[in-house]
Amino acid sequence: MRKIFLLSLTLIALNCVAQFSRTHYIPPIANQNQTLKAEDHYLYISTPSIKDVNLKIIAIGGQIIYATVNNSSPYIYKIGVGINTQLFTPKTIIGKLINKGFIIEADDLVYCSVRVNAGLNQNTGEYNHAGGLVSKGNSALGTTFRLGAMLNPLYDASLLNFASILATENNTQVTISNIPIGTILTDGTIINGPITINLNKNETYVIALENFPNSISSNSAKMIGALVESDKGIVVNSGSFGGSNSTEVSNNGPTGRDVGFDQIVPLEKTGKEYIFTKGNGTNEIERIILVAHNPQTEVYLNGNTTPSYTLQPGEYTAIDGAQFINNNLYVKTTENVFAYQCIGGTNRPANQNLFFVPPLNCSTPNTVDNIPQIEFIGSTTYTGGMNIITERDAVVTINNNPINTTPFDITGNTNYVRYSLNNLKGNISVKSTKQVYVSYFGTNNAATYGGYYSGFDAKPEIALDKLNIGVSSCIPNLVLEVSSILNYDNFLWY
Repeated sequence: MRKIFLLSLTLIALNCVAQFSRTHYIPPIANQNQTLKAEDHYLYISTPSIKDVNLKIIAIGGQIIYATVNNSSPYIYKIGVGINTQLFTPKTIIGKLINKGFIIEADDLVYCSVRVNAGLNQNTGEYNHAGGLVSKGNSALGTTFRLGAMLNPLYDASLLNFASILATENNTQVTISNIPIGTILTDGTIINGPITINLNKNETYVIALENFPNSISSNSAKMIGALVESDKGIVVNSGSFGGSNSTEVSNNGPTGRDVGFDQIVPLEKTGKEYIFTKGNGTNEIERIILVAHNPQTEVYLNGNTTPSYTLQPGEYTAIDGAQFINNNLYVKTTENVFAYQCIGGTNRPANQNLFFVPPLNCSTPNTVDNIPQIEFIGSTTYTGGMNIITERDAVVTINNNPINTTPFDITGNTNYVRYSLNNLKGNISVKSTKQVYVSYFGTNNAATYGGYYSGFDAKPEIALDKLNIGVSSCIPNLVLEVSSILNYDNFLWY
């Protein structure tokens, strides 16, 4: 049902809303060294606007890149190559960073994602790994988060989990807790209690944990369930570089590892109902990691009336692929949970990925317009595809054409169905007559990337356009518009 947004404004409030509704924060990413390193990586920026949208790509502590983007011409910015760029930091250079990451500011609503090739095979010239994240825009800002990553069950020393925390205001107090005493960070720091940091605006704190050779437990997995709290708004990335859920080994040691990370949202943007779509991996690789924040969090699967798990704060469960029915898994919980999904691009443990999953939410927009160049990371071609979850009987179009595949029912929740599409190319627009949850992916041999382009709580986005630049910017000289991508018909003035 469409809503009417009642808008109460002063000029100061107007400017604040404008700033955050068009802003994306991209904290830096920790990287393994030569064993599994980042190669070329990019920002992909797109918009539903058919008019040119001016934007600034602000390299924190560095230059500003000015560009324009419109619906038919996404903007692709090559960040760099290697493990020490504006986006990536080596695993030995963690802690407080003042000159890493990006802020994207635009005149109107834009999407922003990161895509990275990794692990170049010198013999074949192909990439063994790929990864990416989708920025959550203003939904990323919050003060309470729980971290997640791949399980990394083996002694493989190339496995690394990380989290990066970017402050958006000066004098932001951040506390990281619920990491077991004795856990070792990649700079040699040994955890002996909560970590407390003070960050100023645009500063980042990065933690990274790796496994140790011949260890019988996963040092890096001790990050999963960690609590990140702050007294002002922060943005958090979390995941693995590299990571694995596989226990498969050969004579040469572990047989698979990959890259999987995403930008996450705070506690109030998580939920109690989720629908997951299985990838192409084995049951061991296909994992749903649910992290609890509140006591006595009960987890119900596929409509069952008996809980499969009961979790306490900071505890997590890793639900494997055997629990999916027709490649779907419906989860309902009694308290909000943080939901991470690990998938396989193939049934090989060398091809894995991780992304953050949105809850079912009636305020979710019914349009994604658009996912840019779905089959590319730079000049490297992948096989592009997507999964679409929407309400039953919704009319769905892809690039304004009727969807040409039959939907799958969701066991446990008959109100929703799933569509899966492969071999997609170019800029992809998805429109539904009802709420829609869209995840995209690209696969090439052992490399897979992807994430969700919709499903997280969306605030009304107000666009300003001066009628006459020669007069003041008071209200009578401005045009305010609600973006058509949101489920609002109009707004009223008070």
